[in-house]
Parts: sequence; C-alpha cells; structure tokens
Amino acid sequence: MKHVKLFQFIDEEKPGDKWLEFYQDTIKGYKKWFLQEGEFNRPNYLACYNAIKKYMPEFLPFWQDLIKQTKAGDLESRLLSFYCPTPYRSGCSQAVWIKFNPILVRNYDYDLDLCEARILKSKWFETEVIASTDCLWGILDGINEHGLSLSLSFGGSKARGAGFGIPIILRYIIEFSQTTVQAIDVLKRIPTHMAYNITILDSNNHVATVEVGPNNIFRVSHTPLAVNHQGEFEPSNYAVFSKSYERKKFLAEKLYDPMLNIQSFIDCFEYAPLFTQKFQEGFGTIYTSIYNPALRATEYRWPYGVRRYKSFVDFEEERFLVYY
Repeated sequence: MKHVKLFQFIDEEKPGDKWLEFYQDTIKGYKKWFLQEGEFNRPNYLACYNAIKKYMPEFLPFWQDLIKQTKAGDLESRLLSFYCPTPYRSGCSQAVWIKFNPILVRNYDYDLDLCEARILKSKWFETEVIASTDCLWGILDGINEHGLSLSLSFGGSKARGAGFGIPIILRYIIEFSQTTVQAIDVLKRIPTHMAYNITILDSNNHVATVEVGPNNIFRVSHTPLAVNHQGEFEPSNYAVFSKSYERKKFLAEKLYDPMLNIQSFIDCFEYAPLFTQKFQEGFGTIYTSIYNPALRATEYRWPYGVRRYKSFVDFEEERFLVYY
C-alpha cells in the first residue's frame, strides 16, 4: 500500500503567520494526543511555568508569547510547554561519518501520519537554525549557524519521569549552544520525561552520543552512532521489534569499513536494515537528513530519489509531495 505526505521547507525568522496557520491546523490532533491519559495526568499551568522558569528561563517569555499569539487557554498553554507530556516513541538510526569531513546522518522512523513534515529556517533568538520540527516548536534534528548539529533517537525504555519532551530540549540546545560540550551540559541539566539517545557533532569535529532518561539517567560517550537501545545488554521489546541491535552492528561495520567512502556511507541509509517500510506499524523511514557542520549545509532525502539541498545562504521555500 502506497502512502503520500506533503513536505514543506519554510523560512520564517520568528513564529508568525506561517507558524500560526500550522498551529491552527494541528492543535486539535495535538490536544487529542495530550489528553490520551486524561487531563489530570498532565501537569497544571503553574507546574509548567515553574519548570520552564527553572530549567529554560530564556524560553519563558517566548512560551508566553506563543500562548498570547495563539490565544491559548489553560489546556493549550500546558500542552505548549511540553512538560511531562503524553509518552511517545520513534525509531531512528543516526551516525557521524568521522573521516576527513565529518557529517551527521540520520534516518527518522515514525508514524507517517504524526510527522509534522516541516523543515524550518528561523532565527528566534540570536542564532539562525535549520531544523526538522516536532511538538509545534521543538525539533527532531537540525543545525545552527555555528555548525552545531544534533539528532535524537528513542532509547527503547517505557520508563517515564518528570521532565520535558526531548524535542523542546533539542530546540533549546540548537538556539543557545555552539559546541558539543555546551550541548552536553544542557542535556545533563534539563530533565527529560523519557529515554532518548542524542548524537551531536560540532564544527570542531567533536562527536558525542548522550543517553538520557528519567530519574537522572545520563551517560556520555564518544560513540559516533545511536539507535533504539541504551547500554549493551538487556534488550527491550522495542529494541527487538525495531531491530535496534542489527542496525547498530550494521552501522558500526560501515563506519569502520576502510573501503567505504562518505557517499557510500550516506547511501547505506536508503537500504535495509536502516531503511524500513513498516508504515502500518508506525515505524517507517520518513526521511534521511545529512548535516555538514563545515559547510553549514544540509541535505534531505526521501524515497524514489527525492533530494533537497539547503544552507543558510541558499534556502528556498517549497512544498512537495513524497510517495512511500
């Protein structure tokens, strides 16, 4: 069965008419998701306010501006904080090609219906950013004008705790960090509500993968790849379902293959086991993104040879259909 999805490249410096139109088109679905476990299982407005003020104070007036712009009520305001949100899981394989010209490559595996399918160039604070969006104002992966690049993958655990949705934390990093070290400091300081693996590459070619989770789970390594489990043992049901161990082994073999070049490595993401078409199970590869810190440039790939190249000096808005 074929699927189709509308993708958009959007250039909007601050959240304005384009962002508001997207919010109005999607807020009904986000509210349904937010209320899946009942309204009283989500934190109240004061808890959301205090959490943002404590952990991401630079975001507090920004969040309040979003509330004002959308004329959000209590429920929508709490949702927009993405503090202790409803749990969600995604797949994803990500790795850094570390030879000569390091780049970050990732496959985003998720439910096609739930993907925002928006790649946004913005300058919300003092830094230009190009990123694939999620959670209305968070990001899944991206790069900033300093060359800092990062992406997320689900950590494979069902454990939950008090913390923010990881796309909002990644947005905070991409807006206010310039180096991998600074990004690691943010991940160590701001709590997340579920387990995720964050792979980071900066313009100094400093690579790190950070495993974060609820209840202060935090591990840093220089491993240039991540999939859908954490640590080396005790695979979860999700790791087995998503073939996380097979993908990690495959990525490691390709990264250290002396006969492989950078283009061949990128091409590996378009084939099994990294590429999957399990869209009926909410686990299909939606896109491949490539971030080049040295060039401050990106490439995005979809099935059937659809490719787009974007940079901070050459970013053209467009809308197009992708077939799966």
